[in-house]
Amino acid sequence: MRFCGRFRLLLLPQLAVVVVLFAQAGAAASPVGAYSTITPEGIGAHIAEIQGPRSGTGDEANRAKLNEVAAYIQDSLAADGLMVSEDPVTFAGRTFPNIVGTLTGTTCPEKTLIVGAHYDGVSASPAADDDASGVAAVLEVARVLSAQPLQASVDFAAFSFEEAGLVGSRQMAAAAELADRELLGLINFDMIAYTCDEPGCQDYPEGIPPPRPTGDFVAVIGNTASHSLLESFTSASASAVPDLIEFPLEVAGNGETLLDVRRADHAPFWDHGYQALFVTDTADLRNPNYHLPTDELGTLNLQFAADTANAAAATVVEALTADANGDGRADVCGDVTVGGSAESPQPESSVESGTDESSTPDAVFLAILAAAGVAVLAAAGAWFAVRRGSR
Repeated sequence: MRFCGRFRLLLLPQLAVVVVLFAQAGAAASPVGAYSTITPEGIGAHIAEIQGPRSGTGDEANRAKLNEVAAYIQDSLAADGLMVSEDPVTFAGRTFPNIVGTLTGTTCPEKTLIVGAHYDGVSASPAADDDASGVAAVLEVARVLSAQPLQASVDFAAFSFEEAGLVGSRQMAAAAELADRELLGLINFDMIAYTCDEPGCQDYPEGIPPPRPTGDFVAVIGNTASHSLLESFTSASASAVPDLIEFPLEVAGNGETLLDVRRADHAPFWDHGYQALFVTDTADLRNPNYHLPTDELGTLNLQFAADTANAAAATVVEALTADANGDGRADVCGDVTVGGSAESPQPESSVESGTDESSTPDAVFLAILAAAGVAVLAAAGAWFAVRRGSR
């Protein structure tokens, strides 16, 4: 993750709306719980392999480690049965690829949701949180989802040269628009494994009343156009990982007036008109080891990282299996955006509390009707019993 200055990312009220979203009615009927199987041990095993100074602009040892990590990512994705591809990315005379493992959709494979993170770091740091934690989450989400292909495709992406200016993600987003790809959105992990529980350990921009004194939440940031994907993440997370504390935030436009919300690989996708979420532990607003030699595995909260990865896996499942009309075809395979509708894919207003009528599952409506019918029958039975007894 790239940040400049002490003012970092998240919570200006005039530019970011704190989103309070309740679990959608009927979420318990969703298959998301079946995918909440990512463990701290699984996350930790990946971080142990990935951590170490690795920079595409660093010295020979850094570049050798980055090549080693790239091979590890490819092998992991291939072991899950995914189709693995490389897209060479060149910066400052060095080439390191974006790596993509594709889970091909069964019904509308041309439509794709991306789950991504950057695999490079800064040359002076093992970069365990930034961003081995994010790559570990991508690999674990790929593992649990690969067991059952979904109706739309999922690309599991590892971006290169993020620390050099989002070079790899800029290339991917621009190529997607040029090819007119039907991207449903991006869930981007960038630092998801550090927490702190002492009051005051979580920093906020000056003048912002701290909503929590401790750094025990994951921030999930979307821009205005990503409203429906943000809603989907919050809904699925509440169902699958209820103990995970989230701060969902929606920023105006593409975050142009608050550049610190743009310093990760989701930003190029915003710029090219795609939905994208930035999932983060808030970097050096919380983690004192940011970009330092002390950013090591032993400093991380692996349960928190696993919970965050499970929330993302649940989001992918919920988004790509939602079937409002019950015809067996996922909504996203038609003209419906993730979490949205064909008529109004992106609400004009900020995210609001509650569940709007268009997203309430048909099953819930039918359950309400059934309950009402039972109540009417019970009342009728009681009335007839009283009438018979009075004769």
